Formats: sequence, structure tokens, C-alpha cells
Amino acid sequence: MNIEKNTIYNMECIQGMKCIPDKSIDMILCDLPYGTTNCRWDEIIPFDLLWDQYKRIIKDHGAIVLTASQPFTSKLVASNMSWFRYEWIWKKGKHTTGFQNAKKMPLKNHENICVFYKKLPTYHPQGIVPLLKVRKSKRKRVGGIFKEGDTSLMKEYTTTHTNYPKSILDFARDGKTFHPTQKPLTLFEYLIKTYTNRGDVVLDNCMGSFTTAVACDNTQRNWIGFELDKEYCKFGIDRINKNREALEMKKLQGFRSY
Repeated sequence: MNIEKNTIYNMECIQGMKCIPDKSIDMILCDLPYGTTNCRWDEIIPFDLLWDQYKRIIKDHGAIVLTASQPFTSKLVASNMSWFRYEWIWKKGKHTTGFQNAKKMPLKNHENICVFYKKLPTYHPQGIVPLLKVRKSKRKRVGGIFKEGDTSLMKEYTTTHTNYPKSILDFARDGKTFHPTQKPLTLFEYLIKTYTNRGDVVLDNCMGSFTTAVACDNTQRNWIGFELDKEYCKFGIDRINKNREALEMKKLQGFRSY
């Protein structure tokens, strides 16, 4: 089976990814099942099978960006420590959960976004502002908590911009959703623009709400999507095509079931 770009595949994602050529994906962006709810689809995908495919299909300089929430976050990071690099924190605007335990523990207002890669990926920091005058700086001495003689910290560096992204991303949840774990469209657009270039291919192997596909269409990226639930595929086609109509793009004719 040949996997085509900008196409929805209604099938089990591990089997689907086996049909993707080696090192052909620029970014993987996925809201994996966390295994923390009673939803029928919320079962953790076996990490060994998942990473076998992720490592094979991602380009050497591609980013694998996965949303998570504790305790799933710890399991996910531990599943591939050698490729884990850092995390973003998605602050959900004013949305909080956990009121039933509010007298015992803090309300929850965030989720994690874990970033994995083999080699340094494309990185376009969003929202930066160019400086009127370039600054050159160099640490004069090494001390305090740093090891004496660590010359790596003494290198001169140039600052050309300000307002670089910080690790906390504040995006309110979308108002209307059809999937219980639907992520904000603006958040996924931000991540896609950060780690890819126009025309790149983004894979989402658990499409769910199809936010990744819509975000890719909005930012001139190609996408490939797998989703096991046929009803979500139907909702997804409708969502994508309504957005494509506004963008004056060719509509999808349907999804492929296997």
C-alpha cells in the first residue's frame, strides 16, 4: 500500500506506519492516548512498536513532538530517554480540572509537550523581534555552580533578536470541540511553524480531532493522518473540508479504510 500525502487512513496506526518509506517524514505531531480515561480508544500504544516506526520514518533532523499528561508523561519520556530533549508546558488559559480534589491538591492547568529527536531539527522560534543593534557577548569567567576550566561557556555569542520563546505556552482551549481531548488549533499551528518549513510533511498517527490536518492546511504543510475510529474520520473530513472551503483549497473526497 502506498501512503499518500494529505490523506486520512482509517486503520490501526502501527500497521499504517509500516507502509511509510524510511526517513520520509519531517515532523511527527501527535496527541497519543494517555490511558487515563474510560474512553474506548484511550489505550496506550505499545512504546516498543511505536518507536520502531517513529525512528524509521522520521528524517534524521526531524522533530517528534508528543502531547502528554502525568502519569503518562513519565512513561513516555522513559520509553526513549536517548532521544528525549526537552518539554514545553501547555498552559490551558483559564481552564482547570480537578475540582473534586481541590482541598487536597492544586487544580491542574497544564499538559506537557515532549520533544524528541535524533539530530538537531529545524527550529524557527516564533514571535521573536529583531534588535536594532546586534549584540556580541562573552562570559568573562566561569565560577559558581559551573566547573572551573569549562571553556565551552567562554565562547562569544551574538544576539540578533529578543523575545525568544519560553518553555510555557499559554493557549486557551478551542470553544467548540467534537473530541474529548481536542487540542487548540493555534497551539498546533505554533508547533508546526516552529519545527517545519512550508511544504514539509507532518504525520499524526492518532488524528482524533484532526487538528493537525487543519493546522497543516493553514500553514502550507502537507500531512498524513491515521485514525482508527470511523466516526471521528467522518467528523474529521467535515472539519477539514469546511476549513479548506474558507482557504479555497481542493476538498477531500473521503477517507480510506483498511
